[in-house]
Amino acid sequence: MLTADTSRALALAALVLVSLTGCSLRAPDVEPEIVRVDQAAQQSEQSRESEGKAAREPASEEKEDSTEGGEQDAKPSFAEKREQFSGPATLEEPEALGQALAVFYRMRSRAFMAPVASHVQGAVNLGGSGGDRETRRCPAGGVFHLEWQGADGERSDSRDLLYRFDECRGHFGNGPMLSLNGHYRRDFQPLVGREQVTESFDVHGYQGEGSDRQPIALRGKQRIRRPAEGGVVRSTEHMEMMRGGTYTALEGVRDEITPEEGEGDSDFASFNTRFVTMIEGRLFSSELGGWVDIATGMGLVEQQEPCSASGVLAFSAGRNGEVRFGPHTGTHHRVALELESGEVARYERCSSFGEAFGFGR
Repeated sequence: MLTADTSRALALAALVLVSLTGCSLRAPDVEPEIVRVDQAAQQSEQSRESEGKAAREPASEEKEDSTEGGEQDAKPSFAEKREQFSGPATLEEPEALGQALAVFYRMRSRAFMAPVASHVQGAVNLGGSGGDRETRRCPAGGVFHLEWQGADGERSDSRDLLYRFDECRGHFGNGPMLSLNGHYRRDFQPLVGREQVTESFDVHGYQGEGSDRQPIALRGKQRIRRPAEGGVVRSTEHMEMMRGGTYTALEGVRDEITPEEGEGDSDFASFNTRFVTMIEGRLFSSELGGWVDIATGMGLVEQQEPCSASGVLAFSAGRNGEVRFGPHTGTHHRVALELESGEVARYERCSSFGEAFGFGR
């Protein structure tokens, strides 16, 4: 029988033998994990990123909200939606003309981003640190970052501003709750006798709360020019929006408001001036099932959404039709929606027409 001293001596001899021969006492079927120094650093960085991401992620209740309604499935991209609604809309009934006009006006005015743009511009105009970068809190949480673009971020008459949204949440204007990421850029250029503003958008996030919460996204560019002779010219090269399962886009849209001298007898020229709007371009809409071309058949006089004092808007798609205002309805009605087939829907008051199609929503 081996004594305790003898056992310890044999164990020591075995360890010496291992160190001299390079053999391992590990079972032969277990492969060692080799981690190089650079891999260790990378893993450490990935670990820190994972921890940071976990800290930024919403609470479990918010995660459940974001996956309600099958949002875990891949959502169609802008390109897929555009392809899906690349054909002409059918315009099966006169009311489709009113719906098309409401969708067009809503999209032309930058949809849900209009009150957001007003808010961030107003916040900046209140003053700040005076540097080329600022960070402001949003009404219900999150922030937006402002960067003054251009030469060394100098603040001059020309102002190129980039707003970046970081989980920016709040009710903007009278709108629903929004939660936004992405950016909005506004480039203001005063020119000789006129001025021009170019706005570009690439934002995404959510609209609404609880069961009404739905994903939203808007991207595109719009240019607004104020000529020396007065009026406004607004050009939208391309702008598209997704809200829930709804897709809307504008392409090659131009609307121009020009002042014209009326036939009044006032001594003040401004009292005799009226404003006439001309519109042309293409609207894509999942609500309409495709695209619709819009053009003014007769200029819209004193156009104020949703009505005009007079004028005609022509709609061309799978079927053609017109929206007529004031005396151009041919009756005492304020608005008439008429298809080329002769089907017509009329509205005696502008307010009832606006309510029927949700203008301003």
